[in-house]
Amino acid sequence: MIDAQITADFVSPSAFRTAFSKTIWLSHSVFTGEGMLKMNWIGTPLGPMIALCDACSLQLLEFADQKILRSEMIKLFEYCKVTIQFGETPKTALIKSELQQYFARNRPRFTVPLELHRSEFSHAVWHALRDIPAGATSSYGDIARAIDKPSATRAVAHANGANQIVIPCHRVIGADGSLTYYGVGLGRRQKFIEVEQSYR
Repeated sequence: MIDAQITADFVSPSAFRTAFSKTIWLSHSVFTGEGMLKMNWIGTPLGPMIALCDACSLQLLEFADQKILRSEMIKLFEYCKVTIQFGETPKTALIKSELQQYFARNRPRFTVPLELHRSEFSHAVWHALRDIPAGATSSYGDIARAIDKPSATRAVAHANGANQIVIPCHRVIGADGSLTYYGVGLGRRQKFIEVEQSYR
């Protein structure tokens, strides 16, 4: 449903705002005012994504068909205490460009600045995820040991699943090499891994 609304020829920006807010069941007030966050969609080979950026960083990047998008946007709205406008910032343009390069197998690592709204433990996990080279994989146990929390495998898995930006959580697989649960679908995880084979 979001795909159709994104590509439809709305008569005004306000019509698009209203349709999108209804689709993800958010109050229209979230999308009004002079907020610092700009929301836009980005087309990718794996489906459209929704990006929220301010002038300095990428705050949220999620596939548009994910049910969790609503709760992620609410958390971001409550944390930042600003409203969300439709549009883009220079960081939106940057992540668009870097995603295009990534799927063209020309960019193994993203450089767009990130704003991470999570706990210190989650930050440690996500930092370790970003240290996994493109084309390589790791296990939850490997990550737990890398952050000096060898018994925190389950907590690592939770933090890994809570990542919703361009941190490569898809590179973390089961200890036996299997593709474990992935929030946006195992098909997409497999595609990410296939894209990154060229970086080995």
